[in-house]
Amino acid sequence: MHLSLLPLDHARNSIVGIVGHAGCGHSNSHCGFIQDDSGGLCATLRILQLATDLDLTIQKVEVTVGQHGEFRVLTASGGIGTASPRRGITPFEAELAQRCVGEQAVCTQSLAMKCFGRTLGQGAMEVPVALQAAIANAALNSFAKSMPNYFIVGDENIDDNFGRLLGCVLNVDGLTVSLLALANATRGGLGPNEDIEGNVNLAGKKELMKQLRLDELPTILVEGKVCAEPVSSKIDCPTFVTRAYPGDDNFVVSECLVEAANELDFPIVYPRELLARRAGAMRALTYEMGMHIADLGQKLAQAVTSAEKVKIAAEINRYASEELGGVTFMSDDIHELMGGVGSIPGTTGCLSLFISRKELEQVVYPSLTMDDADQFTELILTGVGKVAARIDEALAEYKSATARYSALHDKVFAS
Repeated sequence: MHLSLLPLDHARNSIVGIVGHAGCGHSNSHCGFIQDDSGGLCATLRILQLATDLDLTIQKVEVTVGQHGEFRVLTASGGIGTASPRRGITPFEAELAQRCVGEQAVCTQSLAMKCFGRTLGQGAMEVPVALQAAIANAALNSFAKSMPNYFIVGDENIDDNFGRLLGCVLNVDGLTVSLLALANATRGGLGPNEDIEGNVNLAGKKELMKQLRLDELPTILVEGKVCAEPVSSKIDCPTFVTRAYPGDDNFVVSECLVEAANELDFPIVYPRELLARRAGAMRALTYEMGMHIADLGQKLAQAVTSAEKVKIAAEINRYASEELGGVTFMSDDIHELMGGVGSIPGTTGCLSLFISRKELEQVVYPSLTMDDADQFTELILTGVGKVAARIDEALAEYKSATARYSALHDKVFAS
């Protein structure tokens, strides 16, 4: 397969899009949804490495210890990323952070886990989340510094977020493709605020996406490595899952991903019932979870024995660090329009890699490998040609969904 960078002005000829992010700190959502949410960034970084042969080896992790501590990650190609956890960095954590030196800055959540064992969001484990953010930003900065004429860059421009954005145009076997990679990173290592994940064209991404035409192209949206229902209890090996709810997303893109996976002999399923937009869904879930926390607070207020207090405090921590990830990652109005993976209606088919419940029992948390990233890359690049072959159908889906969601779109963008 031929893969190379094109000048940015070739975006006017792009026919397919690829977008992928790392949600730093989005390890859990509600209903037992557990993930490595860096799959999109992993895949886009590997695609860019294939196109440029750029070295993303982590050459050094400089650490400032103390209550105002900071990670500074440097790659072999000159990329730099920094991040500071809210409650500082201990000398022991500075030592542990060195475990990622010599690794490729690609599978960012896995690297944070390699250093600290696991990672949790919502302020539960700020240090590994901050390290992940520094690694992700260093990887993106590597391309921007090495080949500035071929990349368009930006920042999230969301309050308390500092993730980087990186866009370019690719030649994929003669097809012109726009690609966007990004890190969603909350200051302090809190995680996650992913209001502009996926191909959401708001805040710092709006003009960048317009320049790349990613606000209108049929797009392969890449997510993470996941254990969740209704898939994980039905599979016995890692399996790709594509999601696109007919009428809300672009089912043509998902069908093309299925075709590409079958051609490559990769296991894949397409549950068509997933990702449907539901009016008020995020507002209702946020209220429900808030009431549950209030109930735990009442129980704590009435507890008199140490054993009771310990159990309640432990449950508050578990609930906040796991279940609340399902509501903290996105604002209510953006979720209503863009859905759970951040998708402009009618534009995307989402691609994830699911593991079985049995595997989760052994590993506790999914974590992406370089082999996973390479499989994502092969499937995506093969899928590009399939989408191009059905471009008229894919564009018709976009136009239909745009008409259906026009009123909600105007309301969200006005706010």
